Amino acid sequence: MSPDPIVAEITVPATPTEAFVGFTAQMGEWWDPLLSPEPATFTGIAIDPNGPVASVHGDEQYVWGRVMEWDPIGRYTQELWLWHPEDEATVLDVRFTESPEGSSVRLVHSGWLPGSDELRERFTVWDDLLRRYAAHVW
Repeated sequence: MSPDPIVAEITVPATPTEAFVGFTAQMGEWWDPLLSPEPATFTGIAIDPNGPVASVHGDEQYVWGRVMEWDPIGRYTQELWLWHPEDEATVLDVRFTESPEGSSVRLVHSGWLPGSDELRERFTVWDDLLRRYAAHVW
């Protein structure tokens, strides 16, 4: 049996489309550099709505994902293989829905293979990352 998905949620004072833009186009501004292949040289994240997701380190890019769904009205989904092989990619699914306070952002990181508990543990920081994201969007 595969490990349970990691679920993290936060509310941000923005429309779902603004929340989507803050999460995707501005990811490099709120992402923790320590969660990149080379933290000392991290300068951002590049996301192609029709292709790769990569950490930017000066002139170098390290691809660690691929966009699966890009819907600025409410959903972003990508394969993710940061710290593990591409053929063992997990899935990051983020939904942006309107709420009385702005937008509810619900992140589900799933697709863990049996025996991937140690790897999965490295991704239990999504709550912290969403707080960084919310502070950026605020």
